[in-house]
Amino acid sequence: MEVRIGKVGLGVGLIAASAFAVPLVGFAMQEAAGQGCLVEIHDQSGNLPDGSTLCQVASGKKCTFSLQLCRNPPGCVPARGKKTIATTGDCHPRKLKITKAESGCGSFVGIKVGSKNKGKKRGVCTIRVGAKSSLGPAPKGVDEVTLVCMPAGSGPGVCPIRTVFLILMENHDWSSIKGSASAPYINHTLLPIASHAEQYYNPPDLHPSLPNYLWLEAGTNFGILDDDYPAQNHQSTTSHLVDLLEAAGLSWRAYQEDISGTDCPLTNFHLYDVNHNPFVYFDDVTQTNNSKAPRCIQHVRPYSELETDLINDTVARYNFISPHLCNDMHDACAPLNDPVQQGDAWLSTEVPKILASQAYANNGALFILWDEGGTGDGPIGMIVLSPKAKGGGYQNAIHYTHSSTLRTLEEIFGVTPMLGDAANATDLSDLFQSFP
Repeated sequence: MEVRIGKVGLGVGLIAASAFAVPLVGFAMQEAAGQGCLVEIHDQSGNLPDGSTLCQVASGKKCTFSLQLCRNPPGCVPARGKKTIATTGDCHPRKLKITKAESGCGSFVGIKVGSKNKGKKRGVCTIRVGAKSSLGPAPKGVDEVTLVCMPAGSGPGVCPIRTVFLILMENHDWSSIKGSASAPYINHTLLPIASHAEQYYNPPDLHPSLPNYLWLEAGTNFGILDDDYPAQNHQSTTSHLVDLLEAAGLSWRAYQEDISGTDCPLTNFHLYDVNHNPFVYFDDVTQTNNSKAPRCIQHVRPYSELETDLINDTVARYNFISPHLCNDMHDACAPLNDPVQQGDAWLSTEVPKILASQAYANNGALFILWDEGGTGDGPIGMIVLSPKAKGGGYQNAIHYTHSSTLRTLEEIFGVTPMLGDAANATDLSDLFQSFP
């Protein structure tokens, strides 16, 4: 069946078919040059790379995927012609369109995919979007996304981890957190439902904070052993995690407490500490310390925006969260004047917002980690909450470092090469019942 919906300045053919036996992987497949450029399929976190697979467990007998069609992204020459939509199989994306009044993207619509055999088997729908242009640089574009609906009641292991939240706390040994009367939320609420590591360390002799934050992003500290500003410690390399994510079409965001969001925060301000924000130390993010760098301002956002993004289900695939100095256990601040108690109270307010979100429910993962030991290299805390985590108070004594976290993130998102020491590390998969 083909439905013509008029001239919109784009030639698009969209086909959805169920005749594909696809694996439940492929979230981070990178688009080939020129593919998916003239037209793209987006979910709430942004562009879905060509070949992506989205997976949900059915509510009843159906899954609903919120998708959007976009045309002519930056760098593409507009295509010409008529837009047609054709559909077969388990889903009917006739509403996935761009109207004459919509200049770039259509509205988000719910694309329903039914499970099979009266809800006992998975349903699969592949949507393929194609566009042609008589002009360069990309004369044609193709985007393909596969939607998988697993039967209701399927275990969380059937779908991969999709969204990651990483909260960085500060400067405490695990022995000062576990069992502490100053941390009732961590000990009595989080640990009983989470998995955690008992032998997690910062990399050997790596202090103070900044080198550890850089290590989590790049697998190395670049020889830095101080907390100087980006003006002194900026790096020209493009070998770091968020570059790999963007190259794979995956979104990221750094939520920093106490920044304005109107500029790129390159220096300390109020309770914001720039050395707890590794991304602004990379020249390709900041245009070499430009406070008006668009990429930085787009991705480094005030923490106050996270709650709205959670409610609207518009968080990125990778979300890096830095509380300010009174909330990350770094400083003693009035009225509590107890860094551990302050951080525990902040977590008790903010973590439930993440756990209640759709992004977390749809096989998200929350990592709560400390940057470095308070008296040495650790052990320091690593707590994992996820529908896919072993949870129930599970703990292990496997030796981990920040290289383990970086390797785990790369494996979740399917990006390579392994950065720096991540290539030598043991991942955190033992904390999960299925991974990734």
